Amino acid sequence: MLDPMRKYAQSWGTKIVFGLIILVFVFWGVGSFQGDKATVLATIDGQPVLIKDYEKAYKEGLRLVKNKNPNITDKELQDGGFRWQVFSNMVTSRLLEAQAKKLGVSVSAEELRAEIAKIPAFQDKSKKFDAKRYENILRANDVTPGEFEADFRQNLLLEKLAAFVSLPASVSEAEARSIFDFMREQAVIKYIMFKAEDFDKGINPTDEQIKAYYEARKDQFATPAKIKIDYVEFTPKALAQPDQVSDADVEAYYKANQKKYARPEQVKVRHFLIMLPADAPQSAVDAATAKLKDIAAKLKAGADFASLLPKNPNNAEGLIGEDWAWLPKGSLPKEFGPFEEKAFSLKNGEISEPVRTALGLHLIQAGERQAAGERPLSEVKDDIREELAERKASDKLTKSLDNMQDKIASGEDLGKAAAAEKLPVKSADFFSKDNPPADLGLSDQALGVLFSMKKGTASDTPLSTQDGFLLARVTDIQPAGFQSLDAVKDAIKQRLVADEAQKRARAKADETVKALDTPAGEQKILAEYKDKIATSQPFSRQGFIPGLGMAPVLVQTAFEAKGPGWFKAAYAVTGGFVLASLDKKIPAAAALWDKEKDRWLATLSQSKQSELFKAYLATVQQGAKVEIVNQDILGPQPGAPATGAAEQAKGKK
Repeated sequence: MLDPMRKYAQSWGTKIVFGLIILVFVFWGVGSFQGDKATVLATIDGQPVLIKDYEKAYKEGLRLVKNKNPNITDKELQDGGFRWQVFSNMVTSRLLEAQAKKLGVSVSAEELRAEIAKIPAFQDKSKKFDAKRYENILRANDVTPGEFEADFRQNLLLEKLAAFVSLPASVSEAEARSIFDFMREQAVIKYIMFKAEDFDKGINPTDEQIKAYYEARKDQFATPAKIKIDYVEFTPKALAQPDQVSDADVEAYYKANQKKYARPEQVKVRHFLIMLPADAPQSAVDAATAKLKDIAAKLKAGADFASLLPKNPNNAEGLIGEDWAWLPKGSLPKEFGPFEEKAFSLKNGEISEPVRTALGLHLIQAGERQAAGERPLSEVKDDIREELAERKASDKLTKSLDNMQDKIASGEDLGKAAAAEKLPVKSADFFSKDNPPADLGLSDQALGVLFSMKKGTASDTPLSTQDGFLLARVTDIQPAGFQSLDAVKDAIKQRLVADEAQKRARAKADETVKALDTPAGEQKILAEYKDKIATSQPFSRQGFIPGLGMAPVLVQTAFEAKGPGWFKAAYAVTGGFVLASLDKKIPAAAALWDKEKDRWLATLSQSKQSELFKAYLATVQQGAKVEIVNQDILGPQPGAPATGAAEQAKGKK
């Protein structure tokens, strides 16, 4: 679990440098519209939006989108109305800039310089603005300083305008306390569970029912086209020959890089984790704490660690665990500081109280320690040998790839060409375009080439992978089709049984709830089910009930109830249906308000400011006249009828 923690935390800090710098690229001409419709996309309150400026904004927006979503296709973007989204952003920015001018909101040259200097991407190691670094980053992204500064000035201007317009928004302490009390209030219900699995006896779908289900939902059993390939990898790792690296070279590298093999102090730990979101209700935190304390008691009593792990990693409690693993000091990001701090404070064999981190609540047990020091050569020699071998392989990779390409282009078989270069030919079993072999790291472009090839043909151009290239031959093809009825018969049968069991559970729950309508009926039902009446853990208005899962309608009913009493309907929950009654409501804790007051005031103020600015923006948009001059540039408007779209796009928006 320590590795997932590291990856999870690091993902928060992973940012595309330019994504930090540029919020939205918008460029426009400021000249007057003189009737040259061939160069004008639209007019906003009579002022032109030039096609060249729009296309520039579109290309930049497209680049940013594909950087973050490399698998998205042009068709998906077109169907989603991406061109119209870019245009809408331009319109909104133009309107807001005009409003800023009316209100006297501006950004001075000094403000612009000061804000750009604050961007970490443009700072040196001492966190001072580095002009050379600034120019290099812009040049690498094909943007001039003038373009960037004009865009950045606009973003600052819009931020200042938003702050100016939102100034009247404020939240009183009484208002925040009222919302806090509402959101932090909890409820407890009593319920009778009708599990679907208890009603599956005697359900035996016929062959006719199974076939009818298959035919009605055949698209659910579609199979994509698949290919099988032979390939030769051209990556440093694939071409590396560690056995050709001498012991002397390994030892020399170790001596020259001993600092690289310094080992920090480390402690062996094992732990349980119950995953919780940052805004988890107090009831969920309390339940997780109680569960972990119970596990701690069992561990102290001598229970085997593995026996306490859940059989299903996707269990409802969100409980997972990791047995002994080394934790080097300083290896976890700051978001997991409490975990590391507690782990190093424990004695050998000691078990902690539950510790909260960004992932949830942990129960930590410490083991043996290792003092800081250098890893000996005997421990790292294999790693060094592999690294040196990969370096040598990198030097000959291009030459070897070129030789193979020439041979295949001249008609030589992939296997013979590989043998001449003393390279192994590997095989990948059938895979689809959407689920390629993970170890190859094939790029979208490479997959496109492979799935366009005919059976028996080999690629004479390199196909890019995550770590290098490969040359491949398609050895077999399975066309797209459908799984046969025989192949999915058992799965369909299970679905039909589950569906029918669910219907029976609902019917029984509905029948039982009707019997609760009269005092005599209620008395009879409560006597019949007295051993099956359960009490829930406290839950908030967020829709989740511990042990029952997401049940928003039931949660709403519980909080709307004026007092105890069985509700007049059966409610769907995970695994079946329940009849329920309100047991009690638990007011928000006053002590918790004292602890969270500042956060609630800040969050609610921000929310109110956002609402105020949205209302202001809506007013500005309603008063604007936007006329499309060349709609062909934007394409079909999402949601518009196939005919008459151009007419609908014109006029006031």
